[in-house]
Amino acid sequence: MPSITEAELTRAIERTLVSGGKVTPPEARPIARMVLGYFGADDSVLDNKLSTEDRDRFYQLEEEGLLTSEEEDATVSRGKTWRIHYWLLKKARIRDVGQTGEAPPADDAASVYRSIGESAWQRESGGAPPRPL
Repeated sequence: MPSITEAELTRAIERTLVSGGKVTPPEARPIARMVLGYFGADDSVLDNKLSTEDRDRFYQLEEEGLLTSEEEDATVSRGKTWRIHYWLLKKARIRDVGQTGEAPPADDAASVYRSIGESAWQRESGGAPPRPL
C-alpha cells in the first residue's frame, strides 16, 4: 500500500482528534508532520525512539484507530529475551477517515458506551435517592 501523505494524515487528524475536541485545528498539521517524521518511508517505528510527549500523542492516535501498537519477543545474546514494542500506521483507516465526511467509529469500547443513551445510565429505585459519596 502506498505511503500516507501529510495531507491525508492531517485530514484524518482533523476528522478525529480535532472534531472530538482533543486538539485544536492549528495542531493537526504539526501532529501529522511529527508522526510522519518518525515513520519516514517505513510502515513501523520502534517505540523507544519516541519522546514522552510524542508517545502520548501516539496513544491518542491509537484511540482514534489511526495507529496501532504491537510487540514481539526477540532472543539476544546469552539467551535473554527482550520485548520490542513498535507502532504501525493504519493506512486503510487513515485514508478512509480522510476521504469520508465523518470519521467512521474507531473499533474501541468507548464508542459502544458513547452510543448508549443517557436514560440507560439512570437508576430507578423504589426508595430514597442514593446518598452522595
